[in-house]
Amino acid sequence: MARDPRKHQRKLERQKAKDKARRRAIAEQACPDTAKRMQRAALDPILHCFTTTDLFEHGMASVFVSRELSNGGVAFAVFLVDMYCLGVKDVAFGFTTRGDYDWRVYTKTARDYEIVNLKPAAARKLIEGAVEFAKEAGFPPHRDYRKVKPIFGDIDVNDCTDEFTYGKAGKPFFFAGPRDSPTRCRQILNTLSNRFGPDGFDYALLVPDTASAPVGGTSRNLEECEELDWGDD
Repeated sequence: MARDPRKHQRKLERQKAKDKARRRAIAEQACPDTAKRMQRAALDPILHCFTTTDLFEHGMASVFVSRELSNGGVAFAVFLVDMYCLGVKDVAFGFTTRGDYDWRVYTKTARDYEIVNLKPAAARKLIEGAVEFAKEAGFPPHRDYRKVKPIFGDIDVNDCTDEFTYGKAGKPFFFAGPRDSPTRCRQILNTLSNRFGPDGFDYALLVPDTASAPVGGTSRNLEECEELDWGDD
């Protein structure tokens, strides 16, 4: 007897909804204790610290920090770092098995990107430097940064002799990403304009459906942001 594709699809959708609810429940349960769990994890040895070539070529990429737990598991944090303007834009984290981490985090990243291994002190210095640069420009780090950063533990940034450059050509440079809504873009540009004046920063905005054609400028023509056909916010 042939399987009804509609019933099969509904079954898949129900299973997907259950999986999503389960993941949400686990996350909600873990969140209040994340900082404490990261503090405990910081007592265990570093497993990986790395980023990808995109960070140094384009100014934005994820920086990964993981520790191998005494129970055989892994604690990891992923910081989406914008070295040009916004600092830590996003944060992801987890506590999982070594096998799951290797497959879903490390191997997947190594398959899709060119990895750049970092010394722990360099990873921390790079991330915290981006946070400070963004703060000076008027942008706080992602709301989860504070509860995840204890994974650094006693890593000493003074052990890193590398120097990292923030901004582009000596100025903050905002490049609007696909998840930056028109409202968010206007807020960022207004903050930069108020902080640095008309010649103190640069930006590039992507016109919808023509992603290869960024609209760039300085705060002298902020009205361009208003005139673009962004669609719904």
